[in-house]
Amino acid sequence: MANLGLVILASVVLLAAATTVPVNNVTLATRACQPPHDTYGFCDTSKSIDERVQDLISRLNDDEIPPLLTAREGGGGSPGPPGNISRLGLPEYDWGMNAIHGVQSSCVSQDGTTYCPTSFPNPVNYGFTWNKTAYYELGRVIGVETRALWLAGAVEASTWSGRPHIGLDTWSPNININRSPLWGRNQETPGESPYLNGQFGKLYTVGLQQGADDSYMQAVVTLKHWDAYSLENSDGYTRHNFDAKVSNFSLADTYWPAFEACVKDGKAAGVMCSYNAVNGIPTCAHPLLKHVLRTKWQFDGYVTSDTGAVADIFTEHKYVATGEQAVGVALGQGMTDIDSGKVYSEHLLQALADGNTTRADVNKALYNTLKLRFRLGLFDPIDNQAYWKVPLSEINTEESKSADLLHTLESMVLLKNDKDTLPFATGKKTVVIGPHAKAQAAMAGNYLGQLCPADNFDCITSPFDAMATINGADLVTYSKGCDLTSGSSSDRDAAVQAAKDADQVVLLLGIDQSIEGESHDRTNISLPEIQSQLAAAVIDVGKPTVIVLLNGGMLAIEAEQRSAPAIVEAGYPGFYGGVAIAQTVFGQNDHLGGKLSYTVYPADYITQIKMSDMELTTGPGRTFRYYTGEPLWSFGFGLSFTSFSFTEADKPSVTTFATGSNTTIEFSVKVTNTGSKAGDDVVQVYIAPQNLTQRQHPLIKKLVDFKRIHLQASASTIATFTVSSSVLQLVATESGNTVSTPGVFNLILSNGVDQSLSYPLTVTGDEVVVDPFPIV
Repeated sequence: MANLGLVILASVVLLAAATTVPVNNVTLATRACQPPHDTYGFCDTSKSIDERVQDLISRLNDDEIPPLLTAREGGGGSPGPPGNISRLGLPEYDWGMNAIHGVQSSCVSQDGTTYCPTSFPNPVNYGFTWNKTAYYELGRVIGVETRALWLAGAVEASTWSGRPHIGLDTWSPNININRSPLWGRNQETPGESPYLNGQFGKLYTVGLQQGADDSYMQAVVTLKHWDAYSLENSDGYTRHNFDAKVSNFSLADTYWPAFEACVKDGKAAGVMCSYNAVNGIPTCAHPLLKHVLRTKWQFDGYVTSDTGAVADIFTEHKYVATGEQAVGVALGQGMTDIDSGKVYSEHLLQALADGNTTRADVNKALYNTLKLRFRLGLFDPIDNQAYWKVPLSEINTEESKSADLLHTLESMVLLKNDKDTLPFATGKKTVVIGPHAKAQAAMAGNYLGQLCPADNFDCITSPFDAMATINGADLVTYSKGCDLTSGSSSDRDAAVQAAKDADQVVLLLGIDQSIEGESHDRTNISLPEIQSQLAAAVIDVGKPTVIVLLNGGMLAIEAEQRSAPAIVEAGYPGFYGGVAIAQTVFGQNDHLGGKLSYTVYPADYITQIKMSDMELTTGPGRTFRYYTGEPLWSFGFGLSFTSFSFTEADKPSVTTFATGSNTTIEFSVKVTNTGSKAGDDVVQVYIAPQNLTQRQHPLIKKLVDFKRIHLQASASTIATFTVSSSVLQLVATESGNTVSTPGVFNLILSNGVDQSLSYPLTVTGDEVVVDPFPIV
């Protein structure tokens, strides 16, 4: 049994034929402390992990250190160094496998069966679910599959990576704030609320890191991107040279809370620092990275740079002049342990020799990173380790497929449904029109592993095919209408004729990775003009018509909001997106009830803001917390095919609080499905300042809790909440201090549409600072 891990690996490292894998990147020896290298002090399991890590560090030669602190050497052209030290029996380890919404790896094959990682909806869709259970389940499945695929020798899916054998730390989740609709990576993050993003990240973290064996970590999350990162290439800047000017207020109020929830409550073991600078200092060298994470929040994990971010310290930001100096400030000021790039590998030893860094700082980085490899069980006997026995049958199980479909169904957001246009009846002639009618890859979004055994997207059911399955192939037709950003009058005329010939029309519109994505922001937030023209012509036919949108960042569809009878926001719904869209359109989605996790602004909103302005309170404001204009659809909005009522169950247990107190508030609401169809609703809990007596504050309201509820027709349930009175605290705009200030606040329970309960809560006494902004 001692070599069970090697037996498993040797028997199953057969990768899908369509995936080309460099032989030397598939390593069988993935565990340290095997004979004849099992007599070192770091192999002695009677010692503490701290003692063992220190023993290993003491045995390292200088030239062995840089590879241990490097990921993806070359910054995008080749795999990182293997991270092995053969003379000590230390095996390879790859830092940097992504798992934003599924393990981003190759499929693996055994005995004629190919196992591909489960690919879930994109994180923006998880924002739409408002379902904490779904957040946890996403992380749990990814954690289990990471172990199974790692054991089987799966490699990174991206060709640029060089396809090394995947590691056990994931560069995910992305919990940055959707502060601007122009940001190209809004699809990767759940939404615009610090609380919602924090809950997503925290529960993803718990699900992924904590598994069947409490003695070890199942895998390691890496929260990204610290900090104030949400610009790719706008206003003349790139993400590599952008210096984000951010007030203490915005850091504490907007950019830190999600990270704090993940670190303090989720026990996240990894953080990624971003490319940009904050107030003149590159994030990977910023003293606040070390001070806030490690001192203030007691973070005890590792920090990696984004790929190339340490190089940016001196090549783009010009913060220092040389690679050696960049090593010094990254390891010392920022305490960035891993360099995803080649700066540490090329400059670390010279930096030590020149005095730009210290052995103490290098050893801290070694300690933070090697400790995780111990906590993952990679230095211990494997006989009693559950994580060394995860079979391939745990990959893409029927249970995970069911969860995947359920989460996708829950993420559908019904934005409009005039005169009950939806659901469409089956048995009627239906035409599916638009550039996304036969979407497969577009639904999958970005950060993808190998989804199909043939390494393509053919195993994904398109919306058109899913509708043909439900309604019958002879009753469902297709007309392209136009491409994403171009088209011809003949294609549009053909679509109009197809609409005239049909009883009901589905328009599949939206954008894709060519318009928004990593490294490229959008330049407008409107639907491509050619698609708006198509929609106008088809809707003008007068048939029952629904627009279904595929997009990560919001779309300002003012004309379509007025003219379309029904609109469904589908985000980037992933592998089961076509099925979920079809079931929603034809009334078979009993879990319809998704809610927007961002504000849908009018098209001219982008003329009132600057992408490079990181403050949320300037101009008309940003996000539901500070936007003072009239949105097309509000954060938290989403309709249903049924109806719900909220009635009071238990009022808040406490309604008056002294400043600085920390009291538990309990309250509950009765939710009833008053319609004739099963469905979902979300109880959203907000705090809204009403009358502050010692200060003014721009906050409109903030989300402090939520609960998704599924009810059969006529059924009721009691939703109970417990929150701390700390939710009444505010961040002072002038200082960034968190304060408890006197005044009246409304506690609001809403479904974002037509149900709302409100209770006044009063804070008395003089304002007190409960958490001062850190000074470094």
